[in-house]
Amino acid sequence: MASMAKMRDLLAWSTEHQVPPTDPNYVPPRPLGELDPGLIDMILGKPDAVRMRDAMAIAVDESKSEDDRVTALDDMELLIESLDNANGTPQHMEVLNLWRPILNLATSPLPAISAQALWVVGTAVQNNPKSQAAFLKQEPFPTIINALSSDKSTNEIRAKALYVLSGALRHNREAVVKFTEAKGWKALKAALEDPHITVRRKTAFLLNSLLLPDASLSSPDSSTTTSPLQTSDLTRSAIDSHNILPSLTTSVVNPKPFGRDASKAEPDADYEEKAVRGVVTYLEGMKGSQTDVGEGVKKDLRVMLGEKGTERGKGWGLEEEEWDVLQRHAE
Repeated sequence: MASMAKMRDLLAWSTEHQVPPTDPNYVPPRPLGELDPGLIDMILGKPDAVRMRDAMAIAVDESKSEDDRVTALDDMELLIESLDNANGTPQHMEVLNLWRPILNLATSPLPAISAQALWVVGTAVQNNPKSQAAFLKQEPFPTIINALSSDKSTNEIRAKALYVLSGALRHNREAVVKFTEAKGWKALKAALEDPHITVRRKTAFLLNSLLLPDASLSSPDSSTTTSPLQTSDLTRSAIDSHNILPSLTTSVVNPKPFGRDASKAEPDADYEEKAVRGVVTYLEGMKGSQTDVGEGVKKDLRVMLGEKGTERGKGWGLEEEEWDVLQRHAE
């Protein structure tokens, strides 16, 4: 009934403003300020900051139904996705003090709320340096790492945790340093054997992304400073210290079971391509190094080369020179 009353009020107000000022019976319309604020919201829409604040108020309210709270988080994620990175997400999230509540919701005992909160965080930090900086102020990695590694985490929660890590770590040296300090590489290594194949794919893709050198290092004045976007050296060091390369190669030649029938270990073409790409990127970065990859990795490489020898890695999307890299390190 209240909504219908507002609609009638809106109709009356709009009709008043349609009367030509030259009409002898013209009566000045009511000032806009006299209208119900709720009616103004119906006309103009609430400001983004208000919508985000209202959505968070519902999401943290445990008296609301789980469905309502999840819907509020979904609305918030869509709003963040639509905002201008330069002027929207970072300012709103920080000024409204939304970072800590959303990270707290990521630890909710309700899986749907936890996963949806992680989705909001991942979208907020995606390709957004200002938002990433605000995120790091919260010392968030223990929360995200726990979501990735906890036995209580659902497939969706672990996948969303990787979505957050992908947005936070890529092209962000400071984030990788903090991730390392939080002992996150152990969880990332374990994710290569996750029972959910989507988590494995995301992990292999992230490792390769972090290994890629920053393109700005090719500039003439880049040799004297370390780019804040550079993550490859830190990632390579972590891969070495946590023995992740053998896990990558073994995951291709001897995959762990996944899916509904966990008794079968079938290869997954998408995962294989991402994992092999990570192996190639790592090996390409060893140019000029005297370090040996180890007999275990060499053995895996020889198996990989044997399986794809007739097509020289084209099924994995490899170029000829990339196939040669695998051959050289298999010897």
